[in-house]
Amino acid sequence: MITFFTRPYRALAVFLLMAEIAVPVFSQPEDVITSIRITGLKRTKHHTAEEPLRRFAGQEASSIDADKVKAAIIDQGILEPLSVAIEEEASSKTLVVEVREKWTLFAIPIFFAGSNGISGGVAVFDANAFGLNHKIAASGMYQSEGWLAMAMYAALPGSPRHFGWGGSVFVSEGERRDSGPSNETLRRFNIRSIAARFSPQYQISNSLNAAFPVSYTNIALLDTASPRRAPDSGAQFVQFGPEFSVRSTSWDGYLLSEKSAQMEYHLVLEIDSRLWHSLSFKGIYEKAIVPGFRMSFRGGALYSPDVPPFLENGPSESGVNILPNSFSARHYAGLSLGLEKYICRFSFGTISILGAWQMVYSNGPILENRFDYGATGSLRFYMSRLAIPAVGLGIAYNIPEAYFQFSFSIGMAL
Repeated sequence: MITFFTRPYRALAVFLLMAEIAVPVFSQPEDVITSIRITGLKRTKHHTAEEPLRRFAGQEASSIDADKVKAAIIDQGILEPLSVAIEEEASSKTLVVEVREKWTLFAIPIFFAGSNGISGGVAVFDANAFGLNHKIAASGMYQSEGWLAMAMYAALPGSPRHFGWGGSVFVSEGERRDSGPSNETLRRFNIRSIAARFSPQYQISNSLNAAFPVSYTNIALLDTASPRRAPDSGAQFVQFGPEFSVRSTSWDGYLLSEKSAQMEYHLVLEIDSRLWHSLSFKGIYEKAIVPGFRMSFRGGALYSPDVPPFLENGPSESGVNILPNSFSARHYAGLSLGLEKYICRFSFGTISILGAWQMVYSNGPILENRFDYGATGSLRFYMSRLAIPAVGLGIAYNIPEAYFQFSFSIGMAL
């Protein structure tokens, strides 16, 4: 910077620069957090546990909000905060957080029985692999219409200006069934699908993340008895494009509230050079009205023109669940407005009840333009000792179709 000064003023500039550097040393406030210490760790590496708390270093001790510290720990997903304190030693102050590690390694049996048949299997998951907050999962399932298997590993960036990555492999064989709003079958055919995905990521700031996933998918058509609207052939395609997300959380002593937005743009290139693209957006805004009682706004939109049936998406892209999971469309725009109230809290977690009003626009090649609306309700169990965000039982009612749905979920929003 000094080289931009003319020669007569260079000595003065050097003096002023030295003075500017020296001033903070003598005027630095004594009420600043100079170090962070976490107690109660067994499997988790200390630097991993400290990552979400580094943002508090350099802040004035008197301005530290214990609930914000707890929110940062809870949001990491592998630790439960027990206490937050500030210790003073000489002229330094240390942020001390006592934690308890969650159970992060477990196997979950899977069983479903319904109008579509019976399915069952097992999923094995480690949410804190090697004590680094890495994620490892493997699952296998057999169902009346076929089978599927999946394996994944994710080493996500834990703090700003750090890289991370994730990879997964998915193999399945069986029936692809796309339904309408009342779960009526609109399209049905058998396929074998093999997919691999790699996603490098970069944490830009405490709340902003960027990713650029690349995936390859091979879909082969299989013989089908009485197929319905089946494609003429299978497909091979590569998908890639940027993804950006921003996320922050807050803790009211009962529920962890989230404010987030995610935007994705993907190009899909088929091996025979046909090209498609898609643009999607998802947003969540949760805010506590009083401790333990919060409002929730969720929304989503997807635009994917002219994609083949293999690339049509389910209603989760819209942020609503009044449509069946097997519903299929190219475009969505949905909104969910809800209220959630905690019922009781004990050592293993918190139970709450949620009600929401939902509406969604969809467009696809079979049903074309649709507008659906209805109400949902669910009972949620947020685990404090197990590294699963939530387990829930839910019900949804689509008013135009007079269609009820019941659901059970693990680790996902209802």
